[in-house]
Amino acid sequence: MTQTDQQRIDELEIKAAFQEQLISELNNALIKQADRIDAMELGLQRLMDYVTTLQDPEPDPDETPPHY
Repeated sequence: MTQTDQQRIDELEIKAAFQEQLISELNNALIKQADRIDAMELGLQRLMDYVTTLQDPEPDPDETPPHY
């Protein structure tokens, strides 16, 4: 194997190591984002439930108004 071949192999190994590191960092970032999205969805659902409880129920059409 010539020096040129060894240099090429070394460069490919370095690139592979950097790619493995980058994939790991991207995976960690994706996990953090998924956790944040889950938390935001839970907060949104709680907020929607709260707003629903604040809304007045629709009047029953068969119920007579209180002034009768």
